[in-house]
Parts: sequence; C-alpha cells; structure tokens
Amino acid sequence: MEDILLSANRILLPLLGAALVTLCLLWVWRRNAQPPPEAWLLNTLNRDRLALSHWENSVGRHPRCDLLLNYATVSRFHAVIARRREGWVLMDTGSHGGTRINGLPAQPKAPLHHGDLITFGNFEFLFCDREEEQAQQNALEAEIRRQGG
Repeated sequence: MEDILLSANRILLPLLGAALVTLCLLWVWRRNAQPPPEAWLLNTLNRDRLALSHWENSVGRHPRCDLLLNYATVSRFHAVIARRREGWVLMDTGSHGGTRINGLPAQPKAPLHHGDLITFGNFEFLFCDREEEQAQQNALEAEIRRQGG
C-alpha cells in the first residue's frame, strides 16, 4: 500500500506544482495585460505634466511616492489618487497642508472629474482624464450635430 502511495505522490506532486505555477503565471499575465488608464496632473505653475501611470498613485515629497512633489507645503505622503470602478478618486492621507478639490476640502474618498483643480498644500494641479475628456468631446459633437451645425 505504501508503494502505491509513494508512486502516486511522485506523479501527483509534480503535476500539482506545475498547475500551481501555471495559475500564477496566468494571474500575472492577466494583471499586466490591462494598461493603466490615461490620466495626468497638469501643474498650473510650470505646466509640467505628471502621469498617473498606476491604478493607485501616491502623491507627496517622499522619494517613494509615485508623484514626487518637492514643495515645502506638501507632506511626505500627502494623498493617493486611484482608479476605481466608479472612476478616479482622491484620498487625502492626513496631510498637514490639506488637499482641496475646486477650492473645497477633499472628502475622505473624493471623486475626481476631468478639469478639476486639485490643491496639494499651496500648489495647484489640473486633473486630466483622457477617457472623460473624450466622452465630453463626443457629447459636445453630438449636441452640435443635433442642433444642425
């Protein structure tokens, strides 16, 4: 009986290992197959364009942040901008200088829309979302066609 179990283990364990490795590779491949959405922050002071190149982007003065803002009024880990099912959201991480959207203090999980003005400390950035920008452009063109222009 032990010989049968030992023989089965010699066959089943490598098959189980190969299946597990295959599942892991498929998970990684599927996760990397989706490119991040195209969005960016436009610095209103110097017109620098800071790409939001991840699904979650940390903002702050610390070198580990995805968007490095080396300004004294920006906290080391100031905020996070993330893409969610319902769209882009901004989350202030308890920053000292505060975060505002269109002049109002950011809510805990504030939605972001194309054209919103975000203030980190004393510095302003325009939020740009290519997908929402394209949708607005399409709606405008449709309205112009509907009016016969």
